[in-house]
Amino acid sequence: MGEARDRLSNSMRGWVARFGSVTQLLIYVTVAVFVVQLLGTMLHWNVMEDVFALSASQVRRGFLWQPVTYMFLHADFWHILINLLVLWFFGREVEYFIGAKHFTRLYFFGGLAGAALWLAFNFNNNEQVLGASAAVLACVIAFATLFPERQITLLLFFVIPVNLKAKYLALIAVAIDLVPVLTHRVSSVAHIAHLGGALLGYIYIKSLGYGAPPRWLQWWQNAKETLRPRRRTPVERPLSREEFIREQVDPILDKISREGMQSLTRRERKILESAKDLMQKQQR
Repeated sequence: MGEARDRLSNSMRGWVARFGSVTQLLIYVTVAVFVVQLLGTMLHWNVMEDVFALSASQVRRGFLWQPVTYMFLHADFWHILINLLVLWFFGREVEYFIGAKHFTRLYFFGGLAGAALWLAFNFNNNEQVLGASAAVLACVIAFATLFPERQITLLLFFVIPVNLKAKYLALIAVAIDLVPVLTHRVSSVAHIAHLGGALLGYIYIKSLGYGAPPRWLQWWQNAKETLRPRRRTPVERPLSREEFIREQVDPILDKISREGMQSLTRRERKILESAKDLMQKQQR
């Protein structure tokens, strides 16, 4: 099992290296799937939607892949254009900050959370849901959680520029989906799925340690810290500057490039601070 997971991880890293980022890879795959959808529509061949879109009736029949595959299908050109534009603008920076591994989890868990919440409220109907909106909204909420005070310029109707902070954008995005759900407004948009993605985006970023964590998560982290066995730190000989950079700082920089700043432990962050102080002293 471990070897298979390592091969999958190495394969994923190879694809990401080839396409530049997970964000770009997701965009390319989604566009390719949409082209296949268009060809199917031209040929009156609807197997893509019938087999891969999310449908409670199909899930009940054993189509268990649909909570994943539905997020790569789209209804029309505007549907995919808006989703991929939002993913491009917000996904790149979130991925850069938390690393490719965590961004991949954020995206897919966001889509899965949207599917799960939608199925919970629609398990007895025959409707279909498709689109990356839940996964993309998870990225938007993740961005707002990471950078709540960041000023963002939006083009309303692709023409009118509107400036607002990321945290307000997140509130507006959630409100747009929450109001129809609370008022039971009939809509062709799967608002409840969007809310599932939004909630997952917030919880995932908080679970990585950014900002004040929710109380339940703080309690769990404190419990783990209390139960963790204490180890004695062996006495180490003093390192020269070159040894310190080579043996301690360089591996941390490699880890940042692979997994993002958030992956660092407290000890690794302290080592970076020590290296920064050392460099500043040498410059004086």
